[in-house]
Amino acid sequence: MTLLTWWFRLTGIAYIALGISWIPVLNALRLDAVVPGFDAPEGGTAYAGFLDWMLVFGLEMIVVGVVLIAASWRPWRSAPLVVLIVALSLVRGIAHDIYMIVNGYSLVANLVFVAFHTAVIVVGVIAYRSARRDAWAQGVDSARPAIDVRSQVA
Repeated sequence: MTLLTWWFRLTGIAYIALGISWIPVLNALRLDAVVPGFDAPEGGTAYAGFLDWMLVFGLEMIVVGVVLIAASWRPWRSAPLVVLIVALSLVRGIAHDIYMIVNGYSLVANLVFVAFHTAVIVVGVIAYRSARRDAWAQGVDSARPAIDVRSQVA
């Protein structure tokens, strides 16, 4: 279960770091890089609204990161979170990055995030399967996760 524990912790740290990067004070400095040609006047309603939306997104990422780190203390009981993060990485991660590339955003930056999300998915599935084998090999029925996700990840 060591791999699942560390997957929760490292993925949680990555989510927290990414969430912090979306805080408006930090994000305003890189707005041109995030959205090339963003033409809302600085200090205007659209500019402020966009930064506010980014704040909510960043806070969501921080909360998910904290929950993943907390889950690392009881990794097998928290295993359904692996399915959630894999789904988010597929939809809000890879699919969104492809959408951004198709719409003319930075190819390199989005491919870096595709690689990140792919790594989260692959290592998460490997960690889940390894932890499941370990728990079942011990024959401990209480080692089953709160929600059995065998069919989704198998």
